[in-house]
Amino acid sequence: MEVNEQIKNFKDLANSYKITSIIISAKELGVFKVLTNEKISLEGISKELNIKAERLEPILNMLAFYNLIQKEDDKYFLSTYNDVLNSNSEYNQIGYIDFAETIMKRYQDLDKAVKNENIAKSNFNNLTAEEAKSFANGMEANAIPQAKFLMKNYNFTNHKILDIGAGAGTYLINVAKNDNTVTGKMLDLPAMSKLQNDRIKENNLQNRLVSEECDYNSNFPIEKYDDVFLFAVVHQEHEENLKKLINNIYEILNPKGRLFLTSFFLNEDKISPKFAVQFAVEMIASSNDGKVYTFNEIEKILKTRFDNLQKIEDIPGPATLYIATK
Repeated sequence: MEVNEQIKNFKDLANSYKITSIIISAKELGVFKVLTNEKISLEGISKELNIKAERLEPILNMLAFYNLIQKEDDKYFLSTYNDVLNSNSEYNQIGYIDFAETIMKRYQDLDKAVKNENIAKSNFNNLTAEEAKSFANGMEANAIPQAKFLMKNYNFTNHKILDIGAGAGTYLINVAKNDNTVTGKMLDLPAMSKLQNDRIKENNLQNRLVSEECDYNSNFPIEKYDDVFLFAVVHQEHEENLKKLINNIYEILNPKGRLFLTSFFLNEDKISPKFAVQFAVEMIASSNDGKVYTFNEIEKILKTRFDNLQKIEDIPGPATLYIATK
């Protein structure tokens, strides 16, 4: 690579933080509440947001440069990313922007976290209600399309389901709404469990679903289930804990019971795929307890108890789904 190209590419990489900051700022300013697939002028956006047009215009133009929004003449609108940036879309990823903002703050202390593992102590046990809601919104952005994938491709009729580390409760709530024979329980930390029970009530499912505060590493349930959901959890556990968790799950599954498990896994070279490589760094910044596993590592752990293992790569989002059947 020629030196001038090296310099250009390096500066592009070093400046990539700017577009992330612009996306976060646009969300905070309310830009994505105003923009739809209908064209609106700069003056119209300025009036809606009560922000001076000349201050707002560079933000909108940078979003347009990156093709996140579109600009024709003096009007702006959503097209390429209408489904994910339109606040009225069921697939909107606005909540993920909140999550990205939280992660960016952690990255500011990444060098300290690398040197001192106590910097990266997971603070999930001390989540406030507001932090729990922000975390849930970020997780829900990925969870909704994945929940739809589950409902479309797998049968849960008359199944009793345990959802471990249920986040926003998206998976079990949507499966239960889709099939009125489904019953189940969510296990999570106190702030998340309260949020989950609120969402259960909002969806009038309290006669079939419940969430309980539980540290699954020390107080695992003993009742039997047809399915266990373990979505975006395994990377939070080191290998010894994960093996124990997989064993406990196997023991509570009914015959032919299924474990549905997702996470972000690395190839053996550990420099691909892209999202998993980035997520491994994120774990250094966020937690000193977990690990981003390779595909071979997670399959080896699952096979300590499960003989029947299915790997699904086409689930929405950057995750991989494993289904292990007893």
